[in-house]
Amino acid sequence: MVRLLVLCCIFSSTPVFANNSDSAGSNDFVQVSHSSRGGIGLINTPTARFSDDGEFSLGISVEAPYNRMFAKMQFFPWLEAVLKYTKGYNQPYIEWSESEAWTDKGIDVKFRLLEETKRIPELALGLRDFGGTGAYSAKFIVASKRFKNIDLSLGLGYGTLADVDHISSPLGWFNNMLSKINIGSQDANLQHGGAINFGTFFEEERVSIFGGIEYFTPVPDLSVKLEYDTNEYPEGTKLDHFDPNSRDFRIDSRLSAALNYRFHPTERDNIDLSLGYVHGNTLYASVAVHSNLNFSGQSNIYMIAEELNRPYLESYAKLDADWKKYLSDTIMWQMGNAGLTTHRLVFNGNELQAEISQGRFSKPILAIDLASRVISNNAPTDIDKITIINLDAGIETLRATVARPALMHAALTGGLDERSVEFSTNDSLDPGALIVDSDVLYPHFGWNIKPVLAGTLQHPEKFYFWQLQVLARGVLSFKEGLYLQNSYTVNILNNYDKGYDYHWADGQLYHVRQNRRLYIREGEKFGMQDLSLHYFVDFHPNVKGAFSGGYLEMMFGGVGGEVIYMPDDKQWALGANAYWVKQRDFNQKFGFQDYETVTAFLSYYYELPFYDMRFKINAGRFLAKDVGAMIDISRRFNNGARVGGFAALTDCDSACVGEGSFHKGVYFELPLDAFYIQSSTRNRTGYSWSPLTKDAGAKIDSGGLYYLMTNATDEVDTLRQKSWSLKKIFSGFRTKPHSRNNLQ
Repeated sequence: MVRLLVLCCIFSSTPVFANNSDSAGSNDFVQVSHSSRGGIGLINTPTARFSDDGEFSLGISVEAPYNRMFAKMQFFPWLEAVLKYTKGYNQPYIEWSESEAWTDKGIDVKFRLLEETKRIPELALGLRDFGGTGAYSAKFIVASKRFKNIDLSLGLGYGTLADVDHISSPLGWFNNMLSKINIGSQDANLQHGGAINFGTFFEEERVSIFGGIEYFTPVPDLSVKLEYDTNEYPEGTKLDHFDPNSRDFRIDSRLSAALNYRFHPTERDNIDLSLGYVHGNTLYASVAVHSNLNFSGQSNIYMIAEELNRPYLESYAKLDADWKKYLSDTIMWQMGNAGLTTHRLVFNGNELQAEISQGRFSKPILAIDLASRVISNNAPTDIDKITIINLDAGIETLRATVARPALMHAALTGGLDERSVEFSTNDSLDPGALIVDSDVLYPHFGWNIKPVLAGTLQHPEKFYFWQLQVLARGVLSFKEGLYLQNSYTVNILNNYDKGYDYHWADGQLYHVRQNRRLYIREGEKFGMQDLSLHYFVDFHPNVKGAFSGGYLEMMFGGVGGEVIYMPDDKQWALGANAYWVKQRDFNQKFGFQDYETVTAFLSYYYELPFYDMRFKINAGRFLAKDVGAMIDISRRFNNGARVGGFAALTDCDSACVGEGSFHKGVYFELPLDAFYIQSSTRNRTGYSWSPLTKDAGAKIDSGGLYYLMTNATDEVDTLRQKSWSLKKIFSGFRTKPHSRNNLQ
């Protein structure tokens, strides 16, 4: 009776979707919030709503016997992606597990099909547990419409969203169209999980109608949610043989209700707290912290307005030796005081060049402005152009030239504008150019110590094994581009004392990565992460090289190198690398095991002309001797963060790979500058997540030249390619090469 009443109420509201012409223009609609599954929704059901583009969130939800933790990314304005873990305390991880509860990982995606207007609702299509084991596999189509301070949602649920038999599926034709599209074998999900079979989408005959409302109260940031939940809880219907007290999960009511309140600790960040009552018998609670990666905010770092010195010295060539030394020493000393390291000065006719390295500013224009001011305040009268050359690992990654009069004028009102700077790769010098090298840089030793949290997810005896370490790293630079690096980790605290004395690996390849647990366990107290010699070479403005040898990473040592070609007037690059490597002993000391191989790749990189996206593909031989390709697609957001995903498809099929079917994962890189208030930094932090550590598609951890070469240019707005447009497309048909300033 209750179910019928709720359905009647929902259906009776649907005609208003087409008749209420005022609701879509209302400003009373406040905000969207998370469901218990991590995506935007009500409590346990989704809506057609989406977060703002670039919204990233982390959260947890609790509704006994389930705990969930999730990460959600609004990757595009029309695409929501959720990564989540669900822990069910009503049964063990596996039959013989004595301490760890059943755990399922999954990825959900939701696509916007229609955007809300005055007459039509927002419409979305979603897939739950996409490519996973299928424990929570569900598909849905849902519509949402707002009426002042009420948001109404109604949807069709398939799979585990169809536990109530309402109607027959109206989308059989859609399933037939997709049935021939598969990634992985037909039975890969059943045997190994992780494959994608499009033919199973919307194939179910039983369909449930779910829905609900969210009411935004007069109390700011407080909303009330009411839903009709048609979810199936497949593993929850079993008697609890894991809990000695034994309890039978049951659903007493399909109606659920909750309150949601949003805190605003900063202009960029928000915290959602939810409390409710679900299944007619269970309390529900969740918390989600979210931030927007497209929110840059107002920078606290800026260049002050000042009047630069008027030049008075005669040309450098006419100065005597003492004046020349005084001038170059003064410029390098003042650069150092400003946090910039000067490698050399080049007096090139009427141009003064300075090669610098800096980690102070995330935005290169700030370093260019500051270095140019130092030079302008000291340069001879004949200098009317100033060029700042940024060096990373000893190779040139950015060259910027500004006219001295333009700089002096800009300094009177504040900072230098990127549009008044010429970016190029022209490194030609006049025959009479004079070069002054710094005589205090090499050899140079630097070191740092920082805490590191390492760990592994999803083990039968403990879901999360963690280890707090101290990482000590030293770098000895012999000359520009040549340095020796050595890193050690020391254990501080861990929870490896129980349940980590055993481990197994699956698949048919040699275990180049799945033995990671043994490296962590045997090198628990003290381990050498690397001891390697690196040499970076500037072959040409468009060709760079890097060569390495030694203990390259925690698991492998060897020798190899990489060369990359990056034409300055294009948005693509080509690279090639090859390494001979040998597997290290598990104790992370100096010994090696018997396994050795040669791994090599050809790489293609392309800056896609929409959403600041980057496409990478590496094709060749992987670490376990499997052959194939790895595809990587990522997006850069306005604050400099990058979020992406990768997948490797090789000649090792799903049976060969084992659980997971193929190697894939997601990652993010976050600029630490976003957390600084009164200062700035180029440092970044990152995290990469794979549902399983697999041997197929494994690569040596050797860094990457492309990342090094684009680290600075990514932060120059005028050098990043803009979105597609007709004007942009037709401007590409020309016979003359573009200058880098025109790549906008």
